[in-house]
Amino acid sequence: MKAFIIFLLCMTCSLITQGQNRKGLNGATITPPKFIRIPGSMSATQEQEFQSIDDYMKTHVSYPAEALKRYKYGTEVIGFTVTPQGEVSDISIINSVASEIDEEVTAVLKTTNCMWKPGYINEEAVPMEKEISVVFKLEEQSVTEIVERARVDFTRACEMLLLKQKPRQALKYFDRGIMLLPKDRTFLALRGLTRYDTGDKEGAIRDWTRIKQLGGTEGEEYMQQLRTLNGYEDLLITMKGYEEMSALLSK
Repeated sequence: MKAFIIFLLCMTCSLITQGQNRKGLNGATITPPKFIRIPGSMSATQEQEFQSIDDYMKTHVSYPAEALKRYKYGTEVIGFTVTPQGEVSDISIINSVASEIDEEVTAVLKTTNCMWKPGYINEEAVPMEKEISVVFKLEEQSVTEIVERARVDFTRACEMLLLKQKPRQALKYFDRGIMLLPKDRTFLALRGLTRYDTGDKEGAIRDWTRIKQLGGTEGEEYMQQLRTLNGYEDLLITMKGYEEMSALLSK
C-alpha cells in the first residue's frame, strides 16, 4: 500500500499575516517571514525547485512506515517561530496525526534553520509565528473522501452530544474529525463545548482560542444555535479576547 502527501499553503498565526505586506496596529507595516533557499552548492535548477517551504517539505518529508502500517492519515499542522536571524524555533504540534508523523515533519522543518528571511514590523526584524499544514493520505483516498469522512464523524458526534447526551462518546468523533479538518471552526467550537461538558475547561478554551486565531466563527447566526449548550457563555467570553483565558481557568 502506497501513501501520498499533500502540502497546503503556509499561513501565519500570531500576527495573522499572509504572504505580502499589510498594515497592522497603529499603522505599522508588517512583512511576514519568507522561506529562501540560501545559495551554495545547489544549481540554479535546484534553487528554483525549492522556491517555497511547500516545495522543500514535499521533497524531504516521507510518510513514516509505522504510521502507514497503522492507517494513520489526516492533516498535520505544525507551528513555529522565525527569529530575526532567520532561524526556526519554538516548534509545536498544533494538530497531530500520529507521533511518528510529528517527529518526521519536525525533523524536516528543523533542516530549514537559517533558510528564512525574517519578518519585519516597519524596518525592524522581529520574531514571527508561522504554521504549515500537511495532509497525509493513502494513495487510494481522494481529498473529497477525506472531507466526507469528516462529515460523517461530525454527524455522529452531534448525535452523541445533542440527542443522546453522551459527550465522552461525542468527543471521540470530534477528535477524529478534527484530525482530518483541523481548521474547521464548527468542529472546534463544538468540540470545545463537548470538552467543557466533560470537565476539560482548559481544553475547551484551547479550541475556542484556536477559532480566534483562525479568524472567528462561522457567523452570529451559527453562534446563536449553540446558546443552549453548557459552556456557551464561556465560549463567548473567550472569543472576546485572550485576556479572558486566565480568568476562566482560575474559576
